[in-house]
Amino acid sequence: MSSAVAFSYGLCLFSMGIGDDGHQQMLEEAAEAAGGDILVHADGYWESKSSDLVMTDTERIISTVESVEGVRAAIPRVIINGLVSSANGNRVLFLQGIDPTREHALHDLSEDLEQGEYLDQTERDDPIILGAVVVEKLELDLGDRVVLTATQPDGEVTRALFHLTGVIQTGLKDIDEVIGVTTLSAAQEALGAEGMLTQIGVLTEPGLPSDSVASLIRSSIRADGNGLEVLTWQEAIPEMVGFIEVDDAFLYIYLVVILAIVAFAIANTFLMAVMERVREFGLLNALGLRGTGVAGLLLTETLLMTALAMSIGFVLGFSGHLAASHWGIPVAIWGVESMEVSGVDFAAMVMRSKITPLKWVAASILVAVVTLGSALYPAWRASRLAPSEAMRFFG
Repeated sequence: MSSAVAFSYGLCLFSMGIGDDGHQQMLEEAAEAAGGDILVHADGYWESKSSDLVMTDTERIISTVESVEGVRAAIPRVIINGLVSSANGNRVLFLQGIDPTREHALHDLSEDLEQGEYLDQTERDDPIILGAVVVEKLELDLGDRVVLTATQPDGEVTRALFHLTGVIQTGLKDIDEVIGVTTLSAAQEALGAEGMLTQIGVLTEPGLPSDSVASLIRSSIRADGNGLEVLTWQEAIPEMVGFIEVDDAFLYIYLVVILAIVAFAIANTFLMAVMERVREFGLLNALGLRGTGVAGLLLTETLLMTALAMSIGFVLGFSGHLAASHWGIPVAIWGVESMEVSGVDFAAMVMRSKITPLKWVAASILVAVVTLGSALYPAWRASRLAPSEAMRFFG
């Protein structure tokens, strides 16, 4: 029994550590995929992605957003859906004009740079970094010129010249075949709309609920009266929320199954122990020990064995936590080649372990209660044995 409880308890703690870290990584990846914990853009833009839905008076909006309590950073962006062309063809392009310094607070795109220079390293005023698939299809080399064709906010078609300064590879083919990055000023110049923004990504202080901060931002910038929309990442990509909820549900089902197995194993072990010691219990009854005393003996035995088993289990679980925290467990080792949701490839994640003290305490109490509770019926059976029948029992 002790080994079953120790192993199950240790596995329970280890699984919670892995699950909590995975959950936190999913939240961070989801916010990064959306563009921030909170998004500010023109009303209707997120649904339609229309090029005419842009924000003006952006300096005031950014300063107002940054002054809201709980806001850690405001990240301005110009997003252009267009066509990039070279002498060898053309490709659909999702181009983001960013401020490299501000964008770094959410994601350091330079980490995905396969070759060339990042935006804050080049001296060109018309730089563009393209996805590896785009570069391959257009047969481009660093320094080559490309032409961007896009629609301005007023509906006019415009063309702008860029020079390839870098190549990025995110590892996601769907992204690498459409992504492009340039500076904020270059994107604004390409559209002939200085000071215009498509989106402001907002990062909140750790631990603060996004919806409450979003409400403060909404009222501060008078979103409804100024034709602006404020969304949390949960509202922007609800399919990711559903995926995370399903993942959490499977973890809890897994833990319930473990506890159920422990409960049945303990109940079976103690029932067998009672059957093997029927004559001894009968002798104790004959010597004057009441049924409650016999039950107390079994429960005391259970308590001592549980304490020993849980001590060993805690050492096992904590050791697993330390190992996973240090080395990590790549999701790919389970044979998952691709698991993409809303532009996030969870197959590329490396799961580590995170201790949530309240959950570990709750799990410890639950395992102890289940273990002791599983011994109640065998103890009750032992307390009901009649001395005369017990002494004649040969089991």
